[in-house]
Amino acid sequence: MLRRKSSRAVSLGFGLSSAIVLASPHLALAEDNAEYQELKVERRILEEVVVSAQKVDQSSQDVPISLTIVSGDFMREVGATGLQDIAPYIPNVRFSSDTDPALAQINIRGFGSNPLNSAFDSSVGFVQDDIFFNRPSYYNEAMFDIARVEVLRGPQGTLFGKNTIAGVFNVTTKGPSEEFSGDVRFKRTDPAEQNVELGVGGAITDWLGIRVAASDVSRDGQLENQFLNRQDDEHDQNGQRIKLLFTPTEQLSVELMGVRSETSANYWGLQLAKLDNGTRSFLENYDANIEDDPYNFTSSYNQPGFIGKTSDILGLKTEWNIGPVGALSNLSMAVVVGDTELTIDSLVDLDASPADLATLKVVSDYEQQSLEWRFTGSAESLFGLGTGVEFVVGAYVFDSRFRQNVEIAVGEDFGAYLTTEDAFQLIAGSAPPGSGVLGALNLAGIGLISDLTAAAIGDDYVRLDYLLNVEAQAIFAQMSWSLSERFVVTPGIRFNRENKVADASGAGVCQTAALGTPCIMALALSAEDYDERGLKRSEDDVSPKLSLQYYLNTDSNVFLTYARGFKSGGFNASSFGGEDLAFEPEEAATIEAGFKGEYFDNTLRLNAAIYQTQFDNLQVLAFNGAFFDVTNAASAISRGLEMDFVWLTPFEPLSVMGSLGLLDARYDSYPNAPAPVSAGVNSNQDLSGKRIAFAPEQSASITPTLILPVFGLAMQTSVDLLYQGDQYTDGDLDPNSYLPGFTQVSARISLGAPDQRWALSLGVSNLTDERVLNQVLDTVFFPGTYNARQKSGRKVFGALSLAW
Repeated sequence: MLRRKSSRAVSLGFGLSSAIVLASPHLALAEDNAEYQELKVERRILEEVVVSAQKVDQSSQDVPISLTIVSGDFMREVGATGLQDIAPYIPNVRFSSDTDPALAQINIRGFGSNPLNSAFDSSVGFVQDDIFFNRPSYYNEAMFDIARVEVLRGPQGTLFGKNTIAGVFNVTTKGPSEEFSGDVRFKRTDPAEQNVELGVGGAITDWLGIRVAASDVSRDGQLENQFLNRQDDEHDQNGQRIKLLFTPTEQLSVELMGVRSETSANYWGLQLAKLDNGTRSFLENYDANIEDDPYNFTSSYNQPGFIGKTSDILGLKTEWNIGPVGALSNLSMAVVVGDTELTIDSLVDLDASPADLATLKVVSDYEQQSLEWRFTGSAESLFGLGTGVEFVVGAYVFDSRFRQNVEIAVGEDFGAYLTTEDAFQLIAGSAPPGSGVLGALNLAGIGLISDLTAAAIGDDYVRLDYLLNVEAQAIFAQMSWSLSERFVVTPGIRFNRENKVADASGAGVCQTAALGTPCIMALALSAEDYDERGLKRSEDDVSPKLSLQYYLNTDSNVFLTYARGFKSGGFNASSFGGEDLAFEPEEAATIEAGFKGEYFDNTLRLNAAIYQTQFDNLQVLAFNGAFFDVTNAASAISRGLEMDFVWLTPFEPLSVMGSLGLLDARYDSYPNAPAPVSAGVNSNQDLSGKRIAFAPEQSASITPTLILPVFGLAMQTSVDLLYQGDQYTDGDLDPNSYLPGFTQVSARISLGAPDQRWALSLGVSNLTDERVLNQVLDTVFFPGTYNARQKSGRKVFGALSLAW
């Protein structure tokens, strides 16, 4: 078979699609070394990158899908503390926030899931150390001591199952090494942020190994709340991980893993934008300096919001190399068991203003257990046909429970708010006659109105309770069959069955409810009491895959892949009326063609793919006043190109890597889409043929890196140019949510020992301090005003890394 030739060497930790390596990097950096002249004939080469994207260890160049790999070394080099920090380097991947610890929306090829409705399963799957996590909040958990991140674009249902319809982040953390070793990194950032990360371990005996890792991140933040005199994005997170590796025999290994992560942060970091005269006049009664510049890292709201998040993970992975069995030249078995719990406790200012109008309290608890049992193997042929076959076959069982309690409570100033044009517009659906007259007044008696109505209203809130139990089972199989030395066909299939049982209820709670008087918040949100118990749905799905791959030579191949995936249906967790609770599953089918190759004596690696994905019964979100209801209302098509490369240039100290993403994601049919508030409250529009939000048409990155000897030390310097195209950031394509394209520049320089035992680094992200928004959304209580979330400004960091 014409497969990848192994080109092992010492990794320097660069590269997206590969790690850049030198045959002897420390010699190349020390011209005066006596051994250098003897060995300098050894040329630079690109290291083979081994991935587990198809549930087996193989070269990334042999995987017939659009795939990007980011090494843990590269993450540490750029100062990344999470996946959101490496997204700009990955084609057609976007995060809606680089600071939100719980509700960041992740999009691949234009598609993702808004986590504001907790019943909305993610479109982008998350797998860490072979365990699939079914909540988007896990993206921010335990992202330290990383070995590599594999980003698989397009439906991955065959091997990874449900809710991977847009793609998968497959994360691998470091495990026990054969020799006892360790590393520690201290990083300090301005504005004030500090991060300590360490990992240590190795073989204790010939049958037991251990690795212990920990991380502590403390960030003061950049967003100043002028009303509360605090930083609204202050953030603290610490995590610990331990891995024990038992190897009682050469054929059997058992890895036990335990992880804990705790996060506390001020929340939720929104800024007001585009205040109209009436809203501004009303809010000036509470903050005379109220402003609406979304680019100045300044907010003003009265409720000191917070979020606390804790997760615990237990994992057990058993691998048994059975060896030759019958016609199989090799057979292995793996069993992966996962158990996890995630709790979130949050309180936020729902109106994001200095007036005390409403608060949103959310408490949730999630737990899941999973088991995957799979066999992998190889044979010289399939029933005497072909030149070789490799396969994976397995079964998967999943069980989860999710409980959420939500309270949306009236604030002390809500009575005064009811006198405003904003309140009238929300109630009547349009502005009142003579609009602008009342709004132009700064009511001197507004404080008295607030005091009187607050005493009359008392405790008043809408409560939503939600409980969801999920049971899922699947069997799957995939094989790569070499029909000849050059031609490989890879069919695969997965059969899924899922059962969901939910309880959903909502009620207005107030001191006058017993008298039959409606509660104020229930009236404001048009909420009605309901109590639905034992809601059930069962879904079966078949997710096939077929890849055709042709090797032009041992260093390059072309491929054509078809795959299908699905995202579960469910029951709305945030309904205010109890109607239309159920929504149906979403399906996607994709076809992509690409090539992967290495050229110029293994000094240039270039991978590219073009694709088209059709989404049917697309799950979409409709704003309901505080949350988003889930409905099925659209079909969509995504087309595009993804490319990345790594080049060891003829000028030996210089290497260059880069990426390019082109994206055209549009609604195919969406006739009753929600319209911007400027068209009237609860208005609709036809978005058929229009662009999808969070789908920039271009994204690109390029990073040149120089490695030079300096007084017997190794100096490395890099510059990143990161571009993201224009896009809309709200599902109604409101022109006010349109964000123009932008370019950011980052740079770093490090000096250290040639053997990488220590290094001092200085870096800066967003060097030119570009002021860019991540997202713009409608406010809850002020129609025509918006909430904006700003990307981080310039950050300068210094780091010390030690390894032994």
